[in-house]
Amino acid sequence: MKSNKSISTVLLIVLVLFINILSSFINWNIDLTADKKYSFAKESIAIINSLEDKLFVKVYLKGDFPAEFKKLQKSIEDLLKRFKAIANSNIDFEFIDPNNVANENEKLALFKQLVKMKLSPTDLEIKKDGKQVNQIIFPGAIVYYKDKQTAVNFLKQTPGESPGSNINTSIEALEYEFVSAIEHLTKKRLTKIAFLEGNGELNEQQVYDITESVLDDNFNLSYYYKVDRFNIKEFAVDSTTMLADLARQSALLNTYKAIIIAKPTITFNNLDKLLIDQYIMQGGKVLWLVDGVKASMDSLQNKSGTFIATKNVLNIDDQLLKYGVRINSNLIQDLRSTKIPIITGYSNNIPQQSYFSWPYSALLVSDSKHAVSRGLDGIKCEFVSSIDTFKNNIQKTILLHSSKESRLNPAPSKISLGILENPPTPNSYNKKFLPIAILLEGEFESVFKDKLVQKNQQIQFIKKSVNTKMIVISDGDIIANDLSNSGGVYPLGYDKNIKFTYPGNKHFLINAVQYLCGDNGLSHLKVKEHNLRMLDKKKVQENRFIIQLINIAFPILLLLLFALFFVRYKKRKYV
Repeated sequence: MKSNKSISTVLLIVLVLFINILSSFINWNIDLTADKKYSFAKESIAIINSLEDKLFVKVYLKGDFPAEFKKLQKSIEDLLKRFKAIANSNIDFEFIDPNNVANENEKLALFKQLVKMKLSPTDLEIKKDGKQVNQIIFPGAIVYYKDKQTAVNFLKQTPGESPGSNINTSIEALEYEFVSAIEHLTKKRLTKIAFLEGNGELNEQQVYDITESVLDDNFNLSYYYKVDRFNIKEFAVDSTTMLADLARQSALLNTYKAIIIAKPTITFNNLDKLLIDQYIMQGGKVLWLVDGVKASMDSLQNKSGTFIATKNVLNIDDQLLKYGVRINSNLIQDLRSTKIPIITGYSNNIPQQSYFSWPYSALLVSDSKHAVSRGLDGIKCEFVSSIDTFKNNIQKTILLHSSKESRLNPAPSKISLGILENPPTPNSYNKKFLPIAILLEGEFESVFKDKLVQKNQQIQFIKKSVNTKMIVISDGDIIANDLSNSGGVYPLGYDKNIKFTYPGNKHFLINAVQYLCGDNGLSHLKVKEHNLRMLDKKKVQENRFIIQLINIAFPILLLLLFALFFVRYKKRKYV
């Protein structure tokens, strides 16, 4: 009998050991969270599995931080551990405290090096030796792969949001930030996009920040794409016919995954329109940034402080209408707007300025759930028009719109600073959510269908497109950075009057281009929502005694009750 019991015990021990050894080779992780915070997108897994060499991550977020930053730190560590498990140890990482350097000169040199490597520092208030002190931290990482490296900045800061909300947004973006960085390092060739030229579009300096970044960081189009300038009017000449080579021009245009038409000011001719139309018919993507009305703040710089805003005639109304939208020749006035300085008097011959809301500079916030514009705030516009949509087979998604307190001023109209002195009544702002940016997706019909009679067969005319997409925005200035008097470049969204950069413009436009280009489906990772389950500090303070009682006294009481029950059970059994 004893022998059988011994054999059973040995077999049980062997079985337990076997199950433990077997389980070490199997990933048993099951994501039971409501927000699927421990699940990766299939695109992320594919990119991580594509690593051919060791990838190393140095995270510069280590130290004694407030609870919100501890949450961010822990989320980064958990994410990298799960990456490492998927990559079969092809990913490794370490956490570094850049403030843990005894020598101040060495610490300063390290800080400079990190900034040079494009990590963004931030000032954090922490408690040290019982006192609140400010400390420079670098909430980011440097990712190394083969002979390349890139910076990843974690912290997303939206003006007006609480630290907890900003940390939550940062945690939501972690998977996208890391995976897009890995994709960038492993890409052998960057996708080509182009700014179109030839019709008075914005020049290189005016779009420098979105293209290259004045802050010398990775947050620009050139980080993700090879960005060119393509002049639609400069043709190669066919050596046999000595005519413009349309086929070659069309083929060159089709080498770009997406084209950006940024604030054209010169009328498009039919050949320009045909090339763009046929580019779309072959699956090309277009980001249209087109003013409905000719208007600018520079036009107000005269003695009268007025000018007449007129329709912006570009000869593309029929083309956009065929695709399903119309940019109206009007101007939106919005009560949610930026402010401009106005001289209100003089003191000792020194002009005194006051700031007034300028209704023609709408400040947009997005309530869209789409990947392009979800969660964005502080999108600065200038003299923006409304967009109408028309029923066709194209799917339309409104990405940006005016506030619930807006009104329309049809062109031609007189624009005057006098509107600040005698503003319209608040109840006249009775238009709600006027569309400003619209995503169009589907199979588009050519604007030249049943209209074009080809004299030659230089290009093969296509009447209907393959499935493609475009984004139409009724403001060209949304992508334009300001220039200083000396020619220096300000960041996109920078307001010289209040010396503040609105972050929404750049985020929205980079999101828009990435969505148009597909980017291996990574765009949808930006809409991944996590619920940040932080303790309510007020409730913790109010219920401090009860919480302490439950956490300290209750476990001891439970242990005593179990001991009492066990003693009584033994007595009943053996006495």
